[in-house]
Amino acid sequence: MTPGARRVLQELSNDEDCDLIQEGRLAYCGYRPTTPRIVYELLGCMAISISWKEGTNATYYHINDTGRALLRRPELEREIAVALGKGPFSIIDDQIVYI
Repeated sequence: MTPGARRVLQELSNDEDCDLIQEGRLAYCGYRPTTPRIVYELLGCMAISISWKEGTNATYYHINDTGRALLRRPELEREIAVALGKGPFSIIDDQIVYI
């Protein structure tokens, strides 16, 4: 994970009221601008989930349990990348568990 993605994930973790918002080619973490590339990176790591998108062009994201596990155990990112090719899995106690 890039340092920028980790910083956004940490900000989302530190402040439950902080939203990650993307509208077209604009993205914000709270009031701070970021990039859609960061959003896509976090989606690829399964670290964020869509909160809502109703009646607007913007999509709101929040940190999920996988994102919190990645902050606690950064090496989990590589394990997730390997697990994606092996079949369905869950993350329990910051470890990959195949279903």
